Amino acid sequence: MISKNNKIVISVIIFLIILISIVNINFFRSTVKSLISPENREKVKRIILGEKTVEYYKALEKKSSINYNQKLLPNSEFINLSFKDFSLEELITKDERSIKIKYFIEEFNDDLIIVDFSGNIFFINKNIIKDFKNFDSKKINSNIDFKNKLIRDILVVDDKIYISLAIIVDDKKQKITSESLDKQGSIGKCQKIGIYSAKISKEKLNFTNFFVSEECNIKFNAGRIKSYTHNNKKGLLLSTDADTTKKYLAQDENSLFGKILFIDFEKKKPLIFSKGHRTPQGLLVDNNRIIATEHGPRGGDEINLIEYGNNYGWPIASYGEPYEWQKKNTERIQYLKNHDKNGFIEPIISFVPSIAINEIIKVPDKFSIHWKDSYLVSTLGGKVVYRVLLDKNLSKVINYEKIYIGKRIRDLIYIEDYNVFILALEGSGEPLLSKTPSIGILGFKDFLYN
Repeated sequence: MISKNNKIVISVIIFLIILISIVNINFFRSTVKSLISPENREKVKRIILGEKTVEYYKALEKKSSINYNQKLLPNSEFINLSFKDFSLEELITKDERSIKIKYFIEEFNDDLIIVDFSGNIFFINKNIIKDFKNFDSKKINSNIDFKNKLIRDILVVDDKIYISLAIIVDDKKQKITSESLDKQGSIGKCQKIGIYSAKISKEKLNFTNFFVSEECNIKFNAGRIKSYTHNNKKGLLLSTDADTTKKYLAQDENSLFGKILFIDFEKKKPLIFSKGHRTPQGLLVDNNRIIATEHGPRGGDEINLIEYGNNYGWPIASYGEPYEWQKKNTERIQYLKNHDKNGFIEPIISFVPSIAINEIIKVPDKFSIHWKDSYLVSTLGGKVVYRVLLDKNLSKVINYEKIYIGKRIRDLIYIEDYNVFILALEGSGEPLLSKTPSIGILGFKDFLYN
């Protein structure tokens, strides 16, 4: 039993510790370190923070120590950059129309258009690029019920907005096993490929059905869309995936999955532009030349030059291998390790280990003489941006620079008016980190701080 006097003494000590920590936290830390042995310091950390938290931060520290010469913003190898990360908590409300963790971003006139995975749509005035305090946003209603739909990308063409989406439907004929499901699937459900379009309005977006596939698969996880002209016909390129138990659909000419499709604006009929793709979640059209980024299996993320009629090998050839939980015999090579010798197109580069590759955009010459002819590639799990320099034929990587951001980067756009890049930064599902998504602004120091 603690006496009254001891309680007073303990209370005073706790008060003094708190006071000291507020006045001079560094002094407090150094004092505690000098009084507690290294072994006991580790025990105190585990008691206060918990085993999982301590192990998590130890793993981060170890990981950072081996990333030799990785650039941390605002540092870059040749130019003086600055980076701002602006929280989108203003878009969080008490109703179900709050912005979700994952979202895509586009530009239209004076606004940034944000659409999250659940179909919540927001317009934000681009003035926030210069002044975060001037946050002018508006939530936009639409005529679509997004309860059974998942947004996969957005694109602005002239005065229209296009959204690609996975449309979840009941399909009792679909044979779906528990092993083939992910967090987005459920038994008796499958996902169709869809694109909707609407004339842009700040009052209400009235979407019409641009294209919906008859075919249905366990999941549709790609969905990048870009405008393109093929055989003098204007239309959209759309990426689809085939990384489930039905991965061989990527080689099936009768399936739309595992392909890059071209859908012209007039007839709206899908044409298989290329095949043999796993999960292409990045797509770029530059002077009518196409570059795609593609998630591989364990290892084998790719950057590919896409040309009409080509076969990119999945699931026969890949520089990755199945994850250990997918592969019974780890000694046996699952996929062919040379594309060209087996009649497929080699990637420009394949990343081993994988970087969770995502969107790719071209760096305009206006941005910096040091980044001329470069491309920016975003990553999810890697939480970095790669600046990649390709040769003039887009056949090989000359060099690349890895710049750490620290958050999953779902989308990238360039804003010419301000000469900056906008990064769609996801909120985190990890318990110690913020679940709120944010906007990243990457530009020059003189611009972002004037």
